[in-house]
Amino acid sequence: MNAYLIIIAFGLIVVLLFIIGRLIKVKQALEDHIDKKELSGMQPAWAWYLYTAMGIAFIFILWAFCAPYYYTGISDVQAGFKNTGAIGDTIGGLMNPFIALSGVIVTGLAFWMQYEANAQQRKLFLIEQDSNTRQIQNQINKQEDERKLQQFESQFYEMIRLHRENVSEMKIEGYNFEENSRSTLKKFETATEGRKVFVTMKTEFEVLLKLCIKDAPLDQQAITLAYELFFGGFDKFRVKYPSHAAFIIVIQSARYQHQNPSALNIKTNQERKEIVPGIELNFNYKPFAGHSSRLGHYFRHLYLTVKSVVNSDVLKTDAERMRYLKLLRAQLSNHEQILIFYNWLSGYGNPWENDEHHFFTKYNMIHNLWYDELEEDPFIKGKVEHLRQIALSLGNEDIFEIDQP
Repeated sequence: MNAYLIIIAFGLIVVLLFIIGRLIKVKQALEDHIDKKELSGMQPAWAWYLYTAMGIAFIFILWAFCAPYYYTGISDVQAGFKNTGAIGDTIGGLMNPFIALSGVIVTGLAFWMQYEANAQQRKLFLIEQDSNTRQIQNQINKQEDERKLQQFESQFYEMIRLHRENVSEMKIEGYNFEENSRSTLKKFETATEGRKVFVTMKTEFEVLLKLCIKDAPLDQQAITLAYELFFGGFDKFRVKYPSHAAFIIVIQSARYQHQNPSALNIKTNQERKEIVPGIELNFNYKPFAGHSSRLGHYFRHLYLTVKSVVNSDVLKTDAERMRYLKLLRAQLSNHEQILIFYNWLSGYGNPWENDEHHFFTKYNMIHNLWYDELEEDPFIKGKVEHLRQIALSLGNEDIFEIDQP
């Protein structure tokens, strides 16, 4: 009988060891799915009970074999038949209680370990389910980010296309004069189109600056007045600023003489261009008529394009924003960037660079500005240096291309 009990006890111990091995595998699976910090809160708090109970069960089994000798005090079992009765009853009666206790302990541990193994598997299942959910959500987020990026790029490249159309559609109807054999100037119609428009507009605005500073140094007020005349045109300017009568007369005279040289007996184009002493009117259209119909839409569209890139939620870093802004800036000629600078300098384009936006000093939208080709004046040079210092304070040492060796 006791032999069967011993076999059962050892069988239970084997089962217990199997369950422990299973728990170890579950624990390893948990470690593969969660970090050590999370795992530390899931360690079984009953581990020392397990080892103590197993030790007690093992001691009971060992003691079961020693019990007959200890309690009977007989070293020769055969000689003890007369006093102790049948040997089987003696050994069974002494060993069975200890083996039974060991079996109870091992059986309880087996059930408890199975319960914990099932609990760990449930945790592992929930962890895997949560991990799969996160992976699916991450995949969905990634696909959504890719969709938003594609949508952003589609809109961005469409705005670049519209910018190119704006530039290609720019046109200034004008005239020019050619000298004939009778030493007189013959007028004929011509037009300036596309990017060449920005070259002539730069020239026109700088002529206005020269006219403004003939009697006084250039300051912010003079630049703003010059730009308002350049942008809105002479007719609006003389109505709005009748107090600038002397300046208006000079502009009016220059416009008339540039357009009607024959009425003043001007024989050559060089004479026509120098009708204002010291200033060349080197353009082939009626000057100072205003460019709001051309530049208004141009600046609004360009500013909106830059702002949409800078404020985009799709682009996470300034490096990504700069990559798209470089593509946009590559569409701008040097004269376009000069006019953007003059637009900001006049105060009309203040949003390009102020306390809120740093499209010049942080995002280099006038990186290709040839500031040595601007109107030669200390005030303008001071503004260029002001932009350079703001850029340095923002950690940008590369605001102007021509600064690089």
